Amino acid sequence: MKDVRAQFGKTAAAYVSSATHASGEDLDRLIAVAAPRADDRALDLGCGVGHTLRRIAPLVRFAVGADATLEMLQAGRASVVSAPNAAFAQSDATALPFADASLDLVTCRLAAHHFTDAAGAFRQVARVLRPGGRLVLVDNYAPDDPSLDVFINELETLRDASHVRNRTIAGWRALLVDAGLRASVESELMTTKLTTEAWLERSQTPADRAAEVRRRLRDAPAAAVTTFRITETTFSVPKVVLLGRV
Repeated sequence: MKDVRAQFGKTAAAYVSSATHASGEDLDRLIAVAAPRADDRALDLGCGVGHTLRRIAPLVRFAVGADATLEMLQAGRASVVSAPNAAFAQSDATALPFADASLDLVTCRLAAHHFTDAAGAFRQVARVLRPGGRLVLVDNYAPDDPSLDVFINELETLRDASHVRNRTIAGWRALLVDAGLRASVESELMTTKLTTEAWLERSQTPADRAAEVRRRLRDAPAAAVTTFRITETTFSVPKVVLLGRV
């Protein structure tokens, strides 16, 4: 958790303007799957600066964004989220400050791959959701091929030491099921195209690690080049949307 707070504390401002986080097909799909209702009480878990919270809040009774990093919450409050029914709470994902069965909807977008105890976090989600409540998880996933799984996760960790794991689709789904949620895959055909240098700059990757990221992309095996659509300046990572119900 200390690595996460240190990493995102220093890079919060970059996430306010990050197009990858502020918009995208996956965010639109999250809203469609979540189907927010006017009387819902909603939580965006690992909210960062609040791009998802900004979209959810106008559609529900009340929405709160929870994140471990104070600087991310401050940046979101200052420049991203202005809805009067939205609030922020600094919280570890494994110790949510909400009563049992008190929420209708939880969203978690591009955050869970940083959770050091993802299983514990999703058990907390199951605890705070009321019967009939739902979780919408959006995150990057690793291919089933073990070598490609290792390739993308090592690349992510070199770029950002707070990265924990892009799981396979089956791995993400198992976390939800083990937490006591009924889980279904709502979409697995989306990708995010990343410009390598902007991706490294956003995370303020140290020079030696950035050089190793560039080398690995440049010398990537053919299967990785095809799977992650690697070019001289860009590559892509696949995303999955899952729906969990209590």
